Amino acid sequence: MPRFAPIACAALLTVAPFGVSAVHAADSVDTTVPPSPDSTFVYDLDKEPSDCIGFLPKPGCGKEPQQAGDRGGSLQYLTFIVMLAGVGIVGTVLVRNVIKRDRAMAAKMAKDENASD
Repeated sequence: MPRFAPIACAALLTVAPFGVSAVHAADSVDTTVPPSPDSTFVYDLDKEPSDCIGFLPKPGCGKEPQQAGDRGGSLQYLTFIVMLAGVGIVGTVLVRNVIKRDRAMAAKMAKDENASD
């Protein structure tokens, strides 16, 4: 087997995916239409947007959630509760393992102390 065969094989395996993606990219055509520059975004707010947008929005800005996944909806609160439960479970397991380790170390020290007497 020639010495350069593994090097050539590695080079081919490294370069081949780029060649395939270049062929695929040449076949694809971008058909998206860019937005027109004169279109403006309309905020879905009850008050004036300049009063509501900022670091600390004023009370009365925004809107009630329409779906469970909207900001302030029930799924947002459920996600927070699940995250708190996960952190609580991890903390509980950590505390239990530390207590278990401390008891094992105390039992070993007591056993060693009794053996030395």
